[in-house]
Amino acid sequence: MTASTVSDTAVVTPADATVVEPAVAPTGRLRGFFDYRRTTMTLAVLLVLVPAIALFPGTSHEALTAGLKTGFTTTQLVTFLVVAMVAAAVKGLSGFGYALIATPLAAVLINPSVAVVVLAVPALMMNLFQVGETGTGLPYLRRHWPLIVAALVGSAIGVFILTRLPATPILGVVIGVLLVSYVIWSVVRKGKPATGTAHPAALGTVGVAEGVLLGAVNMGPLLPAYLHTFERDARRYIGGISLVFTLVFAERIGQMTVNGLMTRQLLWLGSVIALVTLVGLVAGTALRRWGRVNPAVFNAVVLTVLGATGVTMLVKALPHFL
Repeated sequence: MTASTVSDTAVVTPADATVVEPAVAPTGRLRGFFDYRRTTMTLAVLLVLVPAIALFPGTSHEALTAGLKTGFTTTQLVTFLVVAMVAAAVKGLSGFGYALIATPLAAVLINPSVAVVVLAVPALMMNLFQVGETGTGLPYLRRHWPLIVAALVGSAIGVFILTRLPATPILGVVIGVLLVSYVIWSVVRKGKPATGTAHPAALGTVGVAEGVLLGAVNMGPLLPAYLHTFERDARRYIGGISLVFTLVFAERIGQMTVNGLMTRQLLWLGSVIALVTLVGLVAGTALRRWGRVNPAVFNAVVLTVLGATGVTMLVKALPHFL
């Protein structure tokens, strides 16, 4: 046998073979990129980007500042935007806390009753973004439907209260005492989750109370405290809060639009604030996901924000009774 014959009949080993990768169509790559998580997060951004562009009121000073208090300074505006980004970072890290930090300062630029309406827009965007980021969806809905249905009912009641009844300081005292008591109880238990608290009756009761608070005063600290009694996984905890908040704020904005509370100008203003807060939200999310925040640190962050919320509500409400 000649050398040329051996060369012609040599067996090609797998190592020598050229592996031909199957071609992936561009549409397939696009479909793979826009999975549930990315699609939901993209939708959240578009939800405020489109109104911010489409409802732009014009370049005049009067048009741009409509809805804001007269006489505000540039320093106040910049301070609010910076604090709003910090509040969004806290939201990205812990799943809640934006309203606690942003709402009081927003009252410097916007009338308090208007601030409740305007800040519902960034709240909707951030919560929908976190629904996608955590991958929360139908399985959570099926498991905790009493909580979600009750929260939607409570939200409708809360918006009714917002449009017809003044806020009462006693509500702040009750919620503040509950939150501080829960933080103390949780610290004494050394962060151990409670058993039996995820009962449908408890889910429904907390859902109604949470919906009323979100609808009436734009703050709902009861749900984060309640979920913390039995949920310690950061992704499920934040995803659950965000899913409930997304549905409640969507219903609430719809109601306020029908009632005439949410005007085109306020929707535009809320959308612009939402785009600014997106920077903080992404920063807080990155810190939680890639900063190696362990369960003990996450638990401490949640309890700190809950405790700060409770103390703040007590400080604001108690002077009315002195």
